[in-house]
Amino acid sequence: MSLIRGTVNPLNVLGLRKLSYLPIHFATMYSNNLKDIHAIDDWIYTFLNSRYCIRKNYKIDNTTNKIVEMCEIGLEDPKELSMLSLGCPYLEKRT
Repeated sequence: MSLIRGTVNPLNVLGLRKLSYLPIHFATMYSNNLKDIHAIDDWIYTFLNSRYCIRKNYKIDNTTNKIVEMCEIGLEDPKELSMLSLGCPYLEKRT
């Protein structure tokens, strides 16, 4: 259960939930919002349960063919990645 529901996650207690590297089996997404990385990190910590990684990475923008710096977010559970993309107010919403 998540912290918002009042239960403690054992991975948080042991300090094993937030990773400094991104394992290959994690589901990933990219965000252009580099200024709210700390707010995204707090939202994931509060509302989600699985292990995660947030890091700055470089990616080629297909429209301009330039290298841009992006925020790469990886979560161990793909279902929680859907929850993040729908519920996190700090991610940009495409119309």
